[in-house]
Amino acid sequence: MKNRIIAGSLISVMVMGALAGCGGSSSSGGSTKGTADTENSASAGGTNAASADKINVNIWDSKQQAGIQEICDEWTESSGIPVKVEVVDWDNYWTLLEAGASGGEMPDVFWMHSQYSEKYMDQGILLDLTDYIAEDEGIDLSNYYDEITDLYSYENRQYALPKDYDTIALWYNKDMFDEEGLEYPDDTWTWEKLIETAQMLTKEDGTQYGFVGNTDANQEGFYNAVYSYGGYIINDEKTKSGYDDPKTLEAMEMYGELIKTMPPQQTMAETGNIDLFMSNTAAMSMFGSWYAPTFKELAEEGNTQWACTVLPYHDANGNGTCDDGERVSIFNGLGWAAPANVKDPQSVYSLISFLCSKEGQTKQAELGVTMSAYKGTSEAWASSIEGIDLSPYLDEANGTATLIPMPCSRNSAWAERAKQSLVTAWQDTSMMDEVCKQIAEEMNKALAEE
Repeated sequence: MKNRIIAGSLISVMVMGALAGCGGSSSSGGSTKGTADTENSASAGGTNAASADKINVNIWDSKQQAGIQEICDEWTESSGIPVKVEVVDWDNYWTLLEAGASGGEMPDVFWMHSQYSEKYMDQGILLDLTDYIAEDEGIDLSNYYDEITDLYSYENRQYALPKDYDTIALWYNKDMFDEEGLEYPDDTWTWEKLIETAQMLTKEDGTQYGFVGNTDANQEGFYNAVYSYGGYIINDEKTKSGYDDPKTLEAMEMYGELIKTMPPQQTMAETGNIDLFMSNTAAMSMFGSWYAPTFKELAEEGNTQWACTVLPYHDANGNGTCDDGERVSIFNGLGWAAPANVKDPQSVYSLISFLCSKEGQTKQAELGVTMSAYKGTSEAWASSIEGIDLSPYLDEANGTATLIPMPCSRNSAWAERAKQSLVTAWQDTSMMDEVCKQIAEEMNKALAEE
């Protein structure tokens, strides 16, 4: 990536319901958790039965299902092996994989997330793809962003091929801005400008809020502010919490002012950020690029009152311009993986290779599924929604923001506990400093036991 990328550790995001880094919300990641419709969800984790007759694929985002199935169907046309893409919601997804890894059944091909990759690679659960890649003329790891490839590399062996990468953007409701005669957000906005405008768009009767972002929205929310202010969540060595760092506390105090323009935390937790935003209850929010299929569905129904721009920045030196490191986007990326004991590894790898090939990745972008990990194939994605320009996501990846990878420690249970602890601060922002320091203390104890 052309801009400076700060490698190291970030808290992983445990996201529920409709939130997806790399995506749930961002889990993470990512990257990237997305939504799982009950009627489309698999009730079990696949059958670990890849052979000459079928391959079962599991993902956790129903909004990506149709596009990925279409790409898999293209592979089926040449291979003759049918592929079924099934959706399992984020929480059950990992429960089922854990059960499969403990002697049960696993899907033949599945998404891997940075939050879990180290554990799965270390325990020998994933198929080692190294030798397959070496013999595959169509796959060259240099065509992918190193930061994503490295997430799925362990002891110089590759256990997943990059599927995508994601960044975060600020979304806004144009109609609400027009009603108040306010200018739309752009790349000149600071966090302070965001708060000021959110306050103006918040109605006292509770019918409209300036912003929405509950505690689940870590990758899509306050993480970006923390790193923009020069703070951190976890150090590079994954041994120390950054929740009590002075710059982190400064960012969180600022974010507390933004929280005052949001719906009650309980409402956000029960309804979800995306639903509150799309129901015209909130004027602004931050969403990961994996939400593009959701906006595309609504745009096809004529709903194009939304737009997005790059994230705000922190003018640390007060010079009125965004300098290097002052605008930050958390990013992540998923990988395509398979179980080590899959019955037909050659066929399974062939499918993974196609999904991650230039052809497959270009198709993924053209269908509006998500940005692709293969360099130079995501341009079509930016214009995949008629009436909505997604280019700010790509702009951040190409230099308008500093990208912070979405890492985690080996056991990230502390991330879920931090989210739960922050509910208190979301309900009473005067508690923010105290809550963050408590999180740091508990997190440090957890990290010492890893």
